[in-house]
Amino acid sequence: MVTKLLVISIFTLTAVCVVAMIYKLYCQPKTTLRPIEYLKLSISGIIAFIADTLGIGSFAVNVALSKMLGTFKDEELPAVNNGAQVIPGTIESLFFMQMINVEFKTLITLVVGTCIGGLLGGTIVSRLSKQAIRLAMMCCFILLVALLLCHKLRILPIGGEQELLQSWKLVAGFFAMIVCGALTSVGIGLFVMVQGVLFVLNVSPVVAFPIMTTAGALQQPLTTMVFLKHNKIPLKKTLILSLSGCIGVLITMPLFAKLTITWLHSLLLLILIFNFISIGRTYWQNRAKRPFSTSLGIYSN
Repeated sequence: MVTKLLVISIFTLTAVCVVAMIYKLYCQPKTTLRPIEYLKLSISGIIAFIADTLGIGSFAVNVALSKMLGTFKDEELPAVNNGAQVIPGTIESLFFMQMINVEFKTLITLVVGTCIGGLLGGTIVSRLSKQAIRLAMMCCFILLVALLLCHKLRILPIGGEQELLQSWKLVAGFFAMIVCGALTSVGIGLFVMVQGVLFVLNVSPVVAFPIMTTAGALQQPLTTMVFLKHNKIPLKKTLILSLSGCIGVLITMPLFAKLTITWLHSLLLLILIFNFISIGRTYWQNRAKRPFSTSLGIYSN
């Protein structure tokens, strides 16, 4: 019964968000995309969500592909990453909930924490300047690189055998997931952060998948709705990315049980470093071009 309510909640939030996106797109002036742009977005969506289904997340891959292919502006990436995740994320969540059982109290507590963080983060990020978004993304990339290096060097635990959280660990997990949910609003992937939290709390790596995907399936529509309210999403391109991402998810799901994903963390590490360098270069170029605004106290770009 409880699982059914969770599934209904995911479907409801996803449906409301998708309808809102389509309605907003319908009300906007029509934008024309060239065939090459459709191709770039479609390929990007498939690649990003193959990575997402394997557990390395789509956000870092989306950022890297966007910088390589010129599909999105830097300031659009937080909204795009969350908006593109809505439909494929729902498919992933339903797949992993069916495949892997998680203790209900642990699942709900962590998911609620993520949703709270997503709402808070979306509200804040939608008001940030371009330079502030770039700086926030750079800081998060550094955090994730450090986390992955700690895993590879065995400084942090790689995960244990626990399948549930209790007492202080459950409370710590709840507040940690609020932080994770908030950081996704900057355009940083949820999956690696959630894996880090769960591994530190000695939770089995297998159990991380339904928690990550369910948290994302509920949090990302909420965050996307906040961005929609502030007209921060290039809707046509985001929906193309999202729908092609569904193909990536469906391609990867049958292969999931047969694949090892250890090497993917090394790939993600390289992607994060590439993203940090790319975003950082743009940040410093704009800082050099525009003087600091003494009247506003922020950079306009």
